[in-house]
Amino acid sequence: MLQISAGRFFRPDISINERTHRRTVYSNGWLLDQTPVKLPVGTIIGSTEIQGVSTAMLEAVDRLEAKRPDGTDDFLFATGGDELIDDIAYVMTFALNRTFSRNHDQVHRLVLREDAADRRGSAASLFPGLFEPQQVIHAADLDTLKQFMNALLTLAREDFVRVMRVIRNTIDATRRAIDDPTAAYTDLVAALESLSDDNLTTPATWDRYDGRARKIIDAALDGENQALVEKLHAAVLEAERVGLKRRFVSSTLARVSEAYYRNEAVGAVRPPQSADLERMLSLAYDIRSRKGHVLEDLGDEAWVFTDGAETVFEPTLRRILTLAGLWRLVRHVVKRFVADAPKTEPEPWDYRNALPGIVRMQLAPQYWVWQSDGFDAQTAEMRLNGVAEAFIAWGAGHSDEGIDLTGVIGKVEKLVPSMPDGAAKAAMVAIYALWHDWTDPKDHSPGAMNFLDTHADYLEAPSPIAFTVGVLSNRGIPEWTVDEWAELATARRTARTKGKETPLPTSIDVLLQLTTADELETAGRHDEAVGFAANAVEECPGHEDLLLWEKRLIAGDHDPNFNCHKFLYGKEIVAEPSEHNPSIPPDESCAAAEEQQG
Repeated sequence: MLQISAGRFFRPDISINERTHRRTVYSNGWLLDQTPVKLPVGTIIGSTEIQGVSTAMLEAVDRLEAKRPDGTDDFLFATGGDELIDDIAYVMTFALNRTFSRNHDQVHRLVLREDAADRRGSAASLFPGLFEPQQVIHAADLDTLKQFMNALLTLAREDFVRVMRVIRNTIDATRRAIDDPTAAYTDLVAALESLSDDNLTTPATWDRYDGRARKIIDAALDGENQALVEKLHAAVLEAERVGLKRRFVSSTLARVSEAYYRNEAVGAVRPPQSADLERMLSLAYDIRSRKGHVLEDLGDEAWVFTDGAETVFEPTLRRILTLAGLWRLVRHVVKRFVADAPKTEPEPWDYRNALPGIVRMQLAPQYWVWQSDGFDAQTAEMRLNGVAEAFIAWGAGHSDEGIDLTGVIGKVEKLVPSMPDGAAKAAMVAIYALWHDWTDPKDHSPGAMNFLDTHADYLEAPSPIAFTVGVLSNRGIPEWTVDEWAELATARRTARTKGKETPLPTSIDVLLQLTTADELETAGRHDEAVGFAANAVEECPGHEDLLLWEKRLIAGDHDPNFNCHKFLYGKEIVAEPSEHNPSIPPDESCAAAEEQQG
């Protein structure tokens, strides 16, 4: 929201809608000068005298283009404002190391009470400054904030989003550290890792490679000639360089400047020494991995009794970075990243999908499958899936909408003759066949019979698309051999597992596996049938009719008349066809479809 409200993406000569949002934020910081302070985005106004938790007013102007890229008036005048204010508060918190939040209860819980007898175990002991009460904010602090925000706003969009994600996640981690310190620790490490860059990764030297691994490798190479030993050492170090851990350590170290050990360390308790930082980062990564992989927590000595120290002695690991140490390191690395990253000039960009509160979902098929615009070879398979879903929904009574594919059918007739063989062409033929099988003959295309005869192979040769047409129309399922059924169902299952299948309704995938199991059981290939029956059940987990059918098949009491019609539409009696609405195939079982075909 910050870059959008700053006008980074607006087109020239386009009117702008503006709305001012104001929110109260709670903070352990107090503005020394109570006059309004204008930031690159927003204004902060001190509201109370210095207290343990003070209040301030954050004001920001929500700015959006009044016209969409297509020239129409934009219906969205402004966002709700909370996200914009929160983004400003996050950046202020990060840059100033002072808490700013709209959450009254959270801030009062985290900020150390002025009359607290013991600070141990408090959020203030974990993150000095961030949750200390009555922290004065001077004019120089605000200048630092403005410089950071200005640099942040001029980042390329990808870098900006990356940094804002780190800022939000790390601040959220500090706020829940009291409840789950290990999770907060791993989140801080993960934030650093998200800024890793292959270009900053450097190999370790053999003497600094992991000691245990080095001993094992050197023992195996004992007695080999020196050239081979050096070659293998180099290969191991290169493999380690491209690893995620080395990438994390190297990238972080590359962004640590002299200031980290000098003026920024003034007042810090036991700050990291430069000679130890590489090892500490490696240990921090290991701690993150242990939490993520085996749910191992940090010992209390790593956080409870640190009292703001940035490093602590941990019995099994020697000195490690504490939460306070990681927090200062994250802030330093992010500031270096923002300062060093390329800056960009404002340029037009359709930012609407990046606005808060946008929920992306696919419309029900009946609302889009009839649109001929955008229908082509690239979208044909997805369109077939939508058409099948729409017909099934209409047959089940879930939709009363008519489906008029006249425009789509016209494009199929124009496109198919010149298309190469393949799934896209088959999908178009299938859409054409389904439309003409499900509609009143008076609505058929004049050349429909000739078109379908010319491309009949696409509806007869074994394929998931041909099966779909067979199940959803009065054509019936083609007569394929048992081996063809097995090959088809196996190939479909493999494609489904890899995520490379033609999209089809779940019920179609179920019936393909089920029908294959039927065919194999009838042919006496029981063990194979049981495998495909399992596939059918697992495509629609928990379906009682499928579970009963599978149980009977396994027990040798095969039911060859599974009610496909009921499975597809959820009922056995359907309405009569009407103009521009599909007619429902009357068969009640998979077997009935095959008998009708015969």
